[in-house]
Amino acid sequence: MDIRPFALSKADQAREFLGADIVSDAFLRNRIKHVFIYPGGTIAPILDAIENKSKIEIVCLRAEQGAGYAALGYARVTGRPAVFMVTSGPGVTNAVTPIADAYYDNIPLVVITGQVGTGDMRGNLPVKQRGFQEVDTVDLMRPITKAAFLVKDIRELPNVMEAAFFLARSGRQGPVVVDLPMNVQRGTCAGCDFFPVEMRSDVAPALPKDKIATLARWIGEAQRPVILAGGGMIASGAMKELRALANRHKIPVAMSMPGMGAYPSDAPLSLGLCGYAGSQWANMAMYKSDLLIGIGTTFHLRQTGSLPERTVEQGRVARIDLDGNELRHSRVPLDLDIQADAKSALVALAKTLDAPAKRTAWRKTIAGWKSQYALMTGKPSKLSKPQEIIIAANQAVRGAAIVTTGVGQHQCWVPRHFDFNNPSRMLLTSSGHGTMGFDLPAAIGAKVASPDRPVICFVGDGSLQMNIQELAFVAERKLDIKIVVLDNHALNIVAQFQRQNWKSHPTTGDKYNPDFAAIARAYGIAGVAITSKTGMARKLQAALTRKGPVLIHCLVDPKEDLLPMLLGGHTLDDMSMEWSF
Repeated sequence: MDIRPFALSKADQAREFLGADIVSDAFLRNRIKHVFIYPGGTIAPILDAIENKSKIEIVCLRAEQGAGYAALGYARVTGRPAVFMVTSGPGVTNAVTPIADAYYDNIPLVVITGQVGTGDMRGNLPVKQRGFQEVDTVDLMRPITKAAFLVKDIRELPNVMEAAFFLARSGRQGPVVVDLPMNVQRGTCAGCDFFPVEMRSDVAPALPKDKIATLARWIGEAQRPVILAGGGMIASGAMKELRALANRHKIPVAMSMPGMGAYPSDAPLSLGLCGYAGSQWANMAMYKSDLLIGIGTTFHLRQTGSLPERTVEQGRVARIDLDGNELRHSRVPLDLDIQADAKSALVALAKTLDAPAKRTAWRKTIAGWKSQYALMTGKPSKLSKPQEIIIAANQAVRGAAIVTTGVGQHQCWVPRHFDFNNPSRMLLTSSGHGTMGFDLPAAIGAKVASPDRPVICFVGDGSLQMNIQELAFVAERKLDIKIVVLDNHALNIVAQFQRQNWKSHPTTGDKYNPDFAAIARAYGIAGVAITSKTGMARKLQAALTRKGPVLIHCLVDPKEDLLPMLLGGHTLDDMSMEWSF
């Protein structure tokens, strides 16, 4: 890489810089407006620099996990790196899970962790710890970050901060950790003594024109093509190009969970969510296709099932991905791999494609599957079905919306029954890491990022209690967030798995739950209870359109299972529609 001096005037080169100020200045250079934190002694110098010397807003939640997930929600909505700060020791270890979440879902995040002074670090000594709340942050974070830096010399700090923001947002985005000992934060250095800052540029791989031409020819030949759009489609900002390709050439579009909304989920060519918790028609279309085109998707187990070599019955599989390693180690055997940014590849593809085909027979076949296979199963109940609550919410909120979920059955029902159309109607959820407790704090981050857009948090009773303390932040800021609690008194996706395999669920079902609406009111948030089908839609609409924060506690059918479901050992055309226990 080329190197360049830290960009300072002659006057600044002569003056002393405080380490904490260098960090704060880096935030300002990278247009950071908010930092998400849980405070502690070893990040106090940076907090002081931010508070007294910048207009950056400090967003202090009630726990490190909450702050981390809020930062992830913020980054997803803004499309820019978010800053997440924690203190040393338990602050660092509590931050591991949201950082892993950012890593597996490719969310740009710059994490500043406090550390004991370099003189108090154990280094290579054969002891557990020298400083109070010391932990080996870099070793802990290395497997779940794009990079992790320990800065022991203040002269390195400007270069490390620039590297952190560059790496977080370049290529396949993700988290970068900067571990800062106290003496580096509180130390000073003359501007002329900084080590040179490396010049960095994000160079996309060259488009393989021959492979683009091959894909264009295959699309022209295909009678039953399907696109599988993943989260990379949204990250690259390629929604316009995807819609043009699908609409012009009449190619149905299935979506992974992180890809929901890349194509409007209520459009005629939409197949909606695919995979183990998707629809039978989406999976049938992928399986019966003669050309499956994966764009910005990992072909994850949850998308294709446990038999990757049989994802398509008889057809070609092409894949476009920015990450060459993903292509080289694809679970699903590929007939064509194209290493490229999704947007660039689709722009080039559009220029190469011939006249569109109508594919009327293929669309009629899919329409038949949509009529044949239902998404609502199970026996009637006096309590509302979770799906009915989500459908009613979808009807009540027809304009722009940001939706967050936790992890569990509700995470799968939401993309099935709520319409998404990114960026106006976005879904934020924990996909790769599958983290309970993501829901409420991610909604907070989304609201901070986009205060004028409605934010709806769908959450299960189990997932809510992972970070329920963040109701305090919602109340404190009077954030207009609607929290829809789908309470079946169970960790029911695991209970369903246990019943399916072992006929019982000794630890996951029949859970005692408090009155969540009453808890919300204790925090100073409006609480609404929906305990029956009678008047459910009316009560829900009133709560969702009310100003200010509202928690809606919905008692739902505890016997409703997530069906249909793709089970292990089955191909995509063979989803289980029911089971008996």
